[in-house]
This record gives sequence, C-alpha cells and structure tokens, in this order.
Amino acid sequence: MKKIIGLSIAALLILALVGGATWALFSDTETSANNTLVGGTLDLNINGGNTAVSTFSAANVKPGDNNDANQAAASSTLLNHGNLPGKLTISAALSGHFAGPAPVPADADIVPTDTLKDVATVALYIDKDNSGTWTAGDIGLKSDGTTYAYAVGTPLSPAAMSAYDGKSWANVLPNMATSESDKFAVNWAVPTTATNAIQGGSASLTFTFVLNQLP
Repeated sequence: MKKIIGLSIAALLILALVGGATWALFSDTETSANNTLVGGTLDLNINGGNTAVSTFSAANVKPGDNNDANQAAASSTLLNHGNLPGKLTISAALSGHFAGPAPVPADADIVPTDTLKDVATVALYIDKDNSGTWTAGDIGLKSDGTTYAYAVGTPLSPAAMSAYDGKSWANVLPNMATSESDKFAVNWAVPTTATNAIQGGSASLTFTFVLNQLP
C-alpha cells in the first residue's frame, strides 16, 4: 500500500513538472522598424536658381526692330529640380508702362504717348527642344489664354504687350517630369508702323511660373 501511494505521489509530481514547464516552448520574435514617411519635393528653378530673372530686355528700340534672329537670347530655362513631377501654369501681367518725356523745346513732330504697350508685340512659347527657335514640339501661348502646337507653316501668334495683361495658361506642361528642362521664350517686335508717339516710352511684362502637384 505504501508502495502504491509512493508511486502515485511520484506520478503527480512528474505531471506537475510537465504542466509547469509549458512556458519553455519554442518562440521567435521579429520587429518591423523604421516605418517612415518622407515628403517629396516640388522645386521649380529658373535659370538654375530661385531668384527672379529677366527673360527679355531691349533698349533704344525703334520701328522695325525685333529679335527674330536671336530668339534664344530672350528665353529663360525652367527646370523641375524636385523629385516629384508636376504641372506647369504660367501667368502674365503688364507690370509697368509710361510715355516718354515731353521734348524740350517742344516739337510738334514728337508727341510721346503711353502707347508702346499697345504697339510693341510679343509671342510667347515653350521651346521644348531648347533649339532657340519656333520648331516642332513647341507650345505657343496666345494672348487669349489658350495654347497651340507648332505645325509646319504655322507662324507664332504675336499680340500687343498689353493684351497679355492678367492672362494665364493652366497646365501648359501637364506632366513636367523630375529633371525636365524646358525654355520659356519670347519673340518681340516693334512694327514698322510705329510712330513718334513711342519715343522714350517703356512697357514691361512680368511672368509667373507655378509648378503644381499632380493629383
């Protein structure tokens, strides 16, 4: 009887040890670390930086002057310097204009008026191939806020400087890729029909370029 009781107690002890050892079963732990969001960047550069530049400027202009032979000199390079693509919008504003000074002594043949803004013309376009001229692939910007594509035999569509005041062209480049570089060019002219009234006068345009995030 004592032997049976002793065996029973031993069995119970063994079961208790086995039951109490379940905490020692195999396990493996892994970790998911560095779960991070990093914001992309939209950074539009003009002529290699973020400072306002002059796209075109000419002094002492007279009837018949234009930059037909050197349109590349009247351009600014737009670069998507960020790491996200974007859509480019351009706007224009007539930022300054005035008549020339009255001549001394008075001269009946020279009566300056504030008309250079209405006489001088400009044609705006995106020079996609950076060729310095209006060629295949380029995008023209009309003074009514619309755009048009280059076609063989289709000239640029100029308008008076004043006609561009307050105009904008949305999504001129609907998907400007990272590192994409395009020139914004201006073809300007003072028609031969201009009169003495523009002598000494001035007219200025300001262009604003905005690169927006794609949806």
